[in-house]
Amino acid sequence: MTERLSASSSPGECAMGAFVSKFRTRIPLDGSTPSINGIAMLPVLVFGVETAAPMCATPLALVHTLWWAAARYVDDVIDTAQLTQADPTELNCGLMTAIAVGNRLPQIIFGDLIVSDSVRFRLITEYGSGSVAALSGQLTDLVLDAETATLDDVLRSYEGKTGGPYGMAAALGAHLAECDADRVDAWRSFGRKFGVLRQLVNDQRDLITGRDEDLRNGTATYLLVHLLRTVSPARRAELIGLHRQARTSEAARAELKQAMVAPDMVSGYAEAIRPMVRTAHESLASFGGDSRCVTDLAELIDETVSLYPEFRLADRSDDGEGDQRAHQAER
Repeated sequence: MTERLSASSSPGECAMGAFVSKFRTRIPLDGSTPSINGIAMLPVLVFGVETAAPMCATPLALVHTLWWAAARYVDDVIDTAQLTQADPTELNCGLMTAIAVGNRLPQIIFGDLIVSDSVRFRLITEYGSGSVAALSGQLTDLVLDAETATLDDVLRSYEGKTGGPYGMAAALGAHLAECDADRVDAWRSFGRKFGVLRQLVNDQRDLITGRDEDLRNGTATYLLVHLLRTVSPARRAELIGLHRQARTSEAARAELKQAMVAPDMVSGYAEAIRPMVRTAHESLASFGGDSRCVTDLAELIDETVSLYPEFRLADRSDDGEGDQRAHQAER
């Protein structure tokens, strides 16, 4: 695809080819390989559960990856100060190209699939609905105030901005397998649950890697809201002060982060999240289908929540298997 686009006489197609090539190059450089693997494998494995032929759905892996390539660029523009200070022409070109990558290229892929018109229509409709769900969640996230938000408010935001596209990806796999509407709905629901877990781990990554974009932007993350709703009123007032200063003060960010990752705070956070992990596993187990692909999806859940063992999300109710999975993921 990138070779064809880059060889085109159309400036727009050349720009899309360069955009996707740059995205591919960045994946191993910024440590995104595990994340991209999860993005790519979700619709493939859902299709595999239904058909026992997962690799026939690789076009959907590309569709989901392209969606995130475009979304991440826009998200970086929102979150990264250096990008907003770039040349306005370059920034505007990047934004326009990202929009085209996330819209035009998936349309081409859907058009090339050898499927019935009704299935193609279902795929295109699902892609659009998932994109709108993600937009709704992102808009909610931008206005959510950590000082007043509840944990349910945060989860609703996560269910849209990250659960939306993962739900879309899982549903695409079910549509391609020509599942009935109820089963497509069930897969979409599973994908949303998985997407919420992915967002929680993305929050963790921001802290562990020292990027601290969420603290700089005042984002109402689940961990931060959990902290503010757990401590005493006096301590809460101190933390709110740090939260307000964290946008511009490195010292305030460091102190607030220290409070967020304190052992007792992480323990309570993990207790709140583990039921979500178990629910995702239980939802998956209800589908039946090809056992190999079900197992691979279950491992995808465990690999996701075990990516940063410091946050103790591996389920401790499974007689030590959670610890073993966390160790394997860490390796």
